[in-house]
Amino acid sequence: MASGVSGRAEPAMSAPGYVKKLQGQLALVDMHEQGAEYVIVGDDGAITPFASRGVKPPKKDKDGNDIELGAIVGLNCPTDPVTGQCSYISSNDTILISGAATPTAVGKPISQRLLVMIIDYSTTCGQAANLTEADVRTLYLGAAGDGSAGHALKFEQCSYGSFIINATAFTVITVQPWCNATISTSCSYSAISGGADAAAKALIGTAAFATYTHYTYILPTGYESICRWSGLALLPGKQTWLQTSNYGVRRWATVMQETIHNYGLWHSWQNGVEYDDYSTSMGRGNACPNAAEISRMGWASPASNGGAINATTMPAGSAVTFSLPATSLTGSGNYLRIRPNWLASYGGVLTAKNLYIAVRVSRIGDAALSASYAPRINVHEVNATMDNAYPTSYVNGDRQIAFIGSVVNLTSVTFPAYNLVVYSGAWPLATAAAAVAAIAPAFAAATIAAKPKAAIAATTAATKPKATFALAPAQGQRR
Repeated sequence: MASGVSGRAEPAMSAPGYVKKLQGQLALVDMHEQGAEYVIVGDDGAITPFASRGVKPPKKDKDGNDIELGAIVGLNCPTDPVTGQCSYISSNDTILISGAATPTAVGKPISQRLLVMIIDYSTTCGQAANLTEADVRTLYLGAAGDGSAGHALKFEQCSYGSFIINATAFTVITVQPWCNATISTSCSYSAISGGADAAAKALIGTAAFATYTHYTYILPTGYESICRWSGLALLPGKQTWLQTSNYGVRRWATVMQETIHNYGLWHSWQNGVEYDDYSTSMGRGNACPNAAEISRMGWASPASNGGAINATTMPAGSAVTFSLPATSLTGSGNYLRIRPNWLASYGGVLTAKNLYIAVRVSRIGDAALSASYAPRINVHEVNATMDNAYPTSYVNGDRQIAFIGSVVNLTSVTFPAYNLVVYSGAWPLATAAAAVAAIAPAFAAATIAAKPKAAIAATTAATKPKATFALAPAQGQRR
């Protein structure tokens, strides 16, 4: 974050009807069914929701520079006379100080130093904490307190050891911050975190508080009905909020979703509905993130020559074969990324899509995957403009990741929007010892029908879950 910025409005400007001046990191808080709010985060972690829901920052600053989530910006805006928040924000009143940085976790192992604050409002709003510090430590680190179980184990499994909750640094404290109607009635996340931060600094000291990389706030029981969410997070950022409930801090997939929001990932979709992808914790699933997500986090790599499959590497009428391990086993070479530039729609900023293809089995971090997703080949689509530009641009952009279909063994599924057919060959379902698939254009299905059979013979003897893909665009068919 920018040095020397507080993220707070100047006192003389913060009253309703005045011009508000802010400087800090631009972030977003997704309020789930209640919409999203944009905020400015200062270098002290102070959060200022600067605009009413529905008000967005401009796409460019006064000099024409792109404004993206995660950027350090300065802005002036007129405030609403009732709420005191920005009623609109003009490009002419916005300046880019520095662009969004690639999250430090992406492509690099990370050991997160987490401070969890259990909030006790018993002396201010009559709402006591319902979890003990020992309870929270067990939830996160397991009974042994060493990270060998609990939420920490799930992070380690899903990231293949790339994302660790540092058990030694992990700290839980109970704080008793101030409370008023802004919190007890309106559930202001910025007021909740601001009060908890002040109380924590008074308890452990400002210097000690600053040694942590991330901060989580656990609310007393009863706030879920007030707030109408189980968890919140800054995107991007360092802070998450969790309810004391079975779908809040007690559910590892909720903790993972909010944590990963901090690193720039959004929710996953299915059938046009946000959250409805049950193949990932970034939707509603009790499962590890999908291929489009683990690749963005830097936890997984594509199969050799499978990271940018297009019309050049897969000419019309040809077939290309790949062998993939199930994503639950390893992050090495476990997905394919297709850039279907044989489609006319691929030239559009909004219409171009990339595909991510991977094999999912109900094992390890994916043990709870339903039969709709495992053991199956899963196919997801993402916005190609954002996907192809990363990490130069759209560092924290929403690629609209969406599950669009799956394939069981010895069957095929047609994806007409992409002129593709995905074939799955034989793989022992009891042990997931091998998986075979072929991908070809819908209009050329018959011409490569024999290809998957050859692939099956080559892979059924494998000792690890693998899928073999043969891909080919339709000969003479372009659209």
